Amino acid sequence: MSGKVKNCPRCGKLFADYGAHICRDCEDKERELESVVVNYVRDHPKCKIAEIIEETGAHETMIKRLIREGRFEQVGVKMTYPCEKCGAPILTGKICAQCSEKMRKEVQGQASQIVAARQAANAARGQGMHSKDIKGR
Repeated sequence: MSGKVKNCPRCGKLFADYGAHICRDCEDKERELESVVVNYVRDHPKCKIAEIIEETGAHETMIKRLIREGRFEQVGVKMTYPCEKCGAPILTGKICAQCSEKMRKEVQGQASQIVAARQAANAARGQGMHSKDIKGR
C-alpha cells in the first residue's frame, strides 16, 4: 500500500503520507519535542501547562495529547487539563464525567420527545386501523 503524496503542513516538503500527516523529519522533531516535554514534566512535577509551553516551546495541543495518552503518568506525574465545557480538571477525553452525564441526559430527553412526537403524529394520521372489524372477507 502506498501513501498519498502531499506537502508536509509544517515544513512544506513533499512526502508520502502513510497516516502521520507530516513528513518523517517533522515527525522526528515532534518525537524529540515530546521527549523534552516529558523530561521537563518529570523534573518539574508541579508545573502547569502554561509553564510547559513557555519552557519547552511545545503547543498546548501536544501537551494535552500527552496527558490523554498517559505519558506523564509513565514518569510518575499525574497531570490534568480543563474540561472544555466547565473547566473542571480532567485526565482523559475532552469533557468531565459530570458534563458527559448531563449531555447524555439531555440527548435522552430529546430522543424521548422525538419518539413521543412521532407516536402522536402516527396516531393523528390514523395508524390505529388494526382495531377495525374485518369480518365478512
